This record gives sequence, C-alpha cells and structure tokens, in this order.
Amino acid sequence: MLALALACTGQTIITTAGEDSVATAGDTGTEEVPGDTDTAEPGEPTLVFSPNGGGFVENVEVTLSVEGGEADIEWCTADPDETSCNFAPYTAPISLEASQIVHARLSTDQEPHARAFVEIDSGLRPWSSNIPVFVFYTDRSEPTDTETHVPLGMLVITPPEGGELGLLDAPVDSGRARMRARGSSSSSFEKKAYDLELWEAEIDDDRSEALLGLPANGDWVLYAPYYFDDALVRNPLAFTISNTMGRYAPRSAFLEVFVADRGSAVTASDYKGVYVLMEEIERDAERVNITELLPEDVAEPEVTGGYIFKVDRTGPGESGFSAGSAGGEFDFQQGFVYVQPDEFTIVRAQSNYLKDRLDSAGWALAAEDLVDPFSGLPYDQIIDLGSFIDHHIVNIVMKNPDAFRLSGYYFQDREGLVNAGPVWDFDRTAGSADSRSYDPEWWDNQNETGDCTAMFTFGWYEALFEIPEFQDAYWTRFEDLLENELSEDSLVGMIDTLAEGLDEPAARNSARWGSAGFEPSINDLEDWVRQRHRWMLECIQSEPDPRDCRG
Repeated sequence: MLALALACTGQTIITTAGEDSVATAGDTGTEEVPGDTDTAEPGEPTLVFSPNGGGFVENVEVTLSVEGGEADIEWCTADPDETSCNFAPYTAPISLEASQIVHARLSTDQEPHARAFVEIDSGLRPWSSNIPVFVFYTDRSEPTDTETHVPLGMLVITPPEGGELGLLDAPVDSGRARMRARGSSSSSFEKKAYDLELWEAEIDDDRSEALLGLPANGDWVLYAPYYFDDALVRNPLAFTISNTMGRYAPRSAFLEVFVADRGSAVTASDYKGVYVLMEEIERDAERVNITELLPEDVAEPEVTGGYIFKVDRTGPGESGFSAGSAGGEFDFQQGFVYVQPDEFTIVRAQSNYLKDRLDSAGWALAAEDLVDPFSGLPYDQIIDLGSFIDHHIVNIVMKNPDAFRLSGYYFQDREGLVNAGPVWDFDRTAGSADSRSYDPEWWDNQNETGDCTAMFTFGWYEALFEIPEFQDAYWTRFEDLLENELSEDSLVGMIDTLAEGLDEPAARNSARWGSAGFEPSINDLEDWVRQRHRWMLECIQSEPDPRDCRG
C-alpha cells in the first residue's frame, strides 16, 4: 500500500483510488469512472455524475441521474473563471470535446454542484505514478505571480492499493479551484510554489475537502522543492520533528502536478514535478486551534485572541507593524505581519491590543526584574516559554539560516500567552545548497555571522538566554530530545519514511528541472543529520554553556 509521510506525527497516510472502472466511454479508450452521489439527507434525492469528473482523450459523455427520489435536473458548462452559467433542462448525455466544468443541480435543491472534465493528450495514456497527482487546467495563462489568482479546474487522482495511477483514472476529487504563485524570494524560481484555494460551484467561496488523507479545509499550499532541496523532504522533515516534539506543524503529503493553460489539453510539457501538499498556517480546529476573533471583539477578554502573526517581509499592500523592541533593545530585522486577522480586516482595537501585548513582552524582558513596568506583568505571564524553547530547538537542529527573522510565526489564543510557532520554510536548511547551512558543526555559519540568524541573540532570545532558569530548561529539554524523540536513529528514520516511494517521481522531477539526484541527496541529508546530532549532543553534554561550542 502506498505510504505517504504525514508530517503531523511521522506516521503514514494511506490514499487509494476509487473502485475499478466498469465500462468504456465512447471509442476513445477512456474509462468511465463510477458515478458519485452528492451528500443528502436520508430519503432526499441526490444528484449523480457519471463519470464523476476526470480526464478523457478526444471526447467524453457525461450522464446525470437522480438516486433516492425524483427530481428534474438542470445543467450547463462553464470555464473555471465563470461564476454563473445558463442552466438548461437535462434530457440527454452531455458530450464534451475539450476541458470544461460541468455544473448541475436538482429542482429540489438549487445548490449547484461542479465537476471538472480535463482533456488529456493521447501521448500521456501510458503515464503512471505511485504517488497522487493533481491535474489543473485553466482557460487563462498558468499562475506565475503572487498577486494574480488564476481560476482552474482540478482533478485529484490517487493510486490503487499497491499499484500505480494513470491520468485517466477516476479522481477522488474534482471541481473548481484557484491558485497563485507564492514566496517572497522563491516566487522568482522557474518551478513555482502555489497557494491553492478550493472553490464551490458557481460562487467563489471556499470548498472544504480532505485532500490526500489530511483534514478537510479549503486553503492549501503546494510547496515546490527546487534548487535548495534536491532531497525534496526538508520541509516535511522539520514539520515531523516539531510534531514529534508535541508542537503542531503543518501536515504534508507528496504528489506530482500538471498545469495546462489556455484551455489546451494536458500534455507532457505541462508536467511541473514533485510537490508537497501542505496545510496553510491558519486558525482551524485541526491546524492552529485558537478562538476566532470577530470584528466586534474589541474589549477584554474577547480582544485578547486569537491572533496569528509573523516576523517576515510584507506582502502586496501590507505595511506590517513594529512592536516588542523595548525602545531598540531587541532587533527583529523585519517587522511583524498580521496573518489572522489580516491587515485588511483587523480593527483598530485589536491591532492596538496586539502591539501593546508584544511591547509588554519586550519591556518585561528588558527590565532587570523581568517585569514590564507599565503593565506589571512578568515576562513568563506574557510569553509561553515552552513554545519558545521548542521552536528554537527545531530551527537549530535543522540549522535554519533564516530562523525567526523570516517566516517566523507566532500565535495567541484568547486569554492565553504568546506562543512561538508553528515552524515554516526549511528548504535552505540541513546541509542544503545554501552554503550558510552546509557545515553541521556550527550553531550558525560563523557563530557571529551577519548573513544568518544569530541564534542565541536574535530578538527576545538575547534576553531569554541570559535568564538562568530559561537556560537550564532549554538545555535540559534539548538533551532529553536528542537522547529520545530526536535521537540519531529517529531523525534518520524520519528521512527514510519521507523518502519512501519517491524514487520514480523524483527521477521525473529531476528530468524536468535538473538536480544532483534524489538518492545521493537523501544520503547526503542523512549523513548531515548524523554529524549534526553527534556534534550537538557532545556539545551539550561537555560544555558548561553549550553556546560557546565552536566547529
């Protein structure tokens, strides 16, 4: 059975395709996939698409029917960017010769349902994979920039148990979506990472779906391992480490991606390579589980949470905000950026509260008695020390040269403490092509470098590591992890689990984009992890103050 690494726990996700096809559609050699009923209350009629979306060669006939009752059916076709179409009574199978979204609804239920049907070039009939595939098409140009969302039709195809999928196999999800390129620096790479948002039929509201065994949501990230990460697994590895420590990080699963644009059939040239489906960092019961902050929540205790924010470059139209520096005592290099609520929806009382909260933490850590002179709160009643310890450890184990100052997330629940995390963005770490992370036997590149994060003196950590109780708790936690959950064998085992089944997809990815080779890259990563683990553990066990260790 296909095993995909689940970054949440280091366990595996099992994904399989639907039942075998039962009939041949037309004379094209495509397979008619089983019909699928939209959910309904018992005793209510349900709409059935057959095929239930999917790929086809040359043409396909789509049959609509009703199960569990009687109702008239209306239908229409539309391009992915059309939010409405002219419904007509359904009287005969629908014949398609090009990629289209088919919308349909019952007379007893005016909510429309949409399925994507995607034309596949006949040259891709033999194409197969042992990991899931996302197939996208758009009548526009493909997504290339971070500001323009491109509407698409989307198919999710998963392999059968113990086997391989084809692009004409039954999809496990079919419908509308939109994507844009993402990343402040990586958006300039030829292989693009994407923000993916699933869409409902006819309206541009989120469509919440469980993808590849991950909990249902409408917002996803398609991370594109590229130049810095020929091993493909660095982000999932960091997430696995965090979750193994008991700190939420995004779950993930590997897949391959095709994107066809301008309404053309999907061809071999539309292959985009191996990607990692990742949960976007956002408020959700299965993600960052904090209270929703509404615009009317402007007084305590409601105004105290929940917030997600980060230290990072600002996005389009954002200004960010400065806080927590205690009059210049601490430097975060970048400003803070609102995530949820974002800068365009947060109200003044909430932004003032969050800034005051972070300022209070800064003043407390700058004070000799570690108490904010303005609010009267001690530092450990403002920030969650355990989260700051664990967040730091993940970044230092992976030797993240951009730790905390870029993609440095934080959150606070209602009436809670400021938490560091979740971790994010580790493509340049752990001996990657970024020379700053190459040497496994340094805390950072030169320990006093100006082009990496100064791990022990960045931001509030400068003060935290001067507090004896924090230091003791930090090094005790670190040593215990290295001897147990993050032992050398455990870390290498995480890499092995993540790499399982990726040989053939990685070879295709390498042929598309060029790389140092998957197997050598995995071996190099494992060697780097072994060396770093041994050096860190020896340093912690031998030095009175392990910060003094040098390579």
